[in-house]
Amino acid sequence: MPRLSLIRPLDQPPGTRRLLQDLKDALVDDRLTSFRLIVAYAKSGPLLRLKGYLDAWRSLGKRSEAILGIDQQGTSGEALSLALSLFDSVYVTQAPGITFHPKIYLFTGNQCARALIGSNNLTVGGTEKNFEAAVDIELDLPEEADIIATLEAGWSDLLPSSCSATRLLTPQLLGTLLNDGVVVPEKSMRPNAGEDARLGRSRREGLAGFRIQAESPLPKRSLSSQPPPTGSTPSRASARGTSVRGFAIQIKPHHNGEIFLSRTAVAQNPAFFGWPFTGQTTPKKAGNRSYPQLAPDPIVNIAVFGSAPAPVLTLDSYGLNTVYYEPRSEIRITASPLVGLVPDYSVMIIEPSTASGTAYEITVHTPASPEYAGWVAACNQTMPSGGSTPRKFGWF
Repeated sequence: MPRLSLIRPLDQPPGTRRLLQDLKDALVDDRLTSFRLIVAYAKSGPLLRLKGYLDAWRSLGKRSEAILGIDQQGTSGEALSLALSLFDSVYVTQAPGITFHPKIYLFTGNQCARALIGSNNLTVGGTEKNFEAAVDIELDLPEEADIIATLEAGWSDLLPSSCSATRLLTPQLLGTLLNDGVVVPEKSMRPNAGEDARLGRSRREGLAGFRIQAESPLPKRSLSSQPPPTGSTPSRASARGTSVRGFAIQIKPHHNGEIFLSRTAVAQNPAFFGWPFTGQTTPKKAGNRSYPQLAPDPIVNIAVFGSAPAPVLTLDSYGLNTVYYEPRSEIRITASPLVGLVPDYSVMIIEPSTASGTAYEITVHTPASPEYAGWVAACNQTMPSGGSTPRKFGWF
């Protein structure tokens, strides 16, 4: 017989039982090998807190997939970007005139399965702090395979092969969703400061007569980025060596996701960028020109910081297409998820990675970041302006 338990409405606010911990417990259960979730809304908070668990899950060859709703701007761009880096497959579902609203977390293995079904979205409130209710169902296999088949049908019915409202999420589609305003950055979703001040004390003391336990802390890796260099900035001559720690440049992301690097900087330290490029692009149309590119695409980790301590966007193990457009002597990288999140003249910091299989650690500080001014100061060389405000770059 299925074993049932309940996350009751009064469990999460005081921390008696929270969905986040149930998800962590399932992700370390050796008997389970597949994780599928279907939720209406998602934000970065729970994904950042589950990242280590999901990375370990995938390192064991276990599969994870997600179907996320994108109605009413309830799912953030940061959540979709994180999901792309954490799950094997990510889908988004949206249909005109119908709100996508399910919340199902399904784990399966050869001998058992576990499903959490209720009101909990993949948000900090939904997984830790809100009044929520969810049924936790534990099943034995193959004895209760008919129940699992019913749950799995709910998943497969939503896949693009069966449901026209569902699309496979790609970095390109995410860029389109951001540009069209279907999904927005989390800073655009926050309550206004006046409301926060009015409710701050009530939230701390507990609106329902009991003290509310704060959400769990973010993992340390998510809390801050590399601090800006201190002291004097490096000279142009020092940039010609290969012992520099890294490179900083003001960027202006184009609507198509392209970001222009500095050809001057590449000439100063070609080894840092893998120059000259030995690969060649494949033209989309026969007969079009091919251009030199860095091959294969370097694998990078990207974190974008705004005013908050946690990043507004993270991209792990991202393939960074890097091409030299010879007619204009321009070196361009493509990072479509940054479009709409990263304003012009934000500073991109590129450092060689020490992680196996990863070429660079890339951090972007927008003008809202407390560390922005320090990184602008590190950009002590001016690029040709072409009549506009010149961008700057520097080595550190």
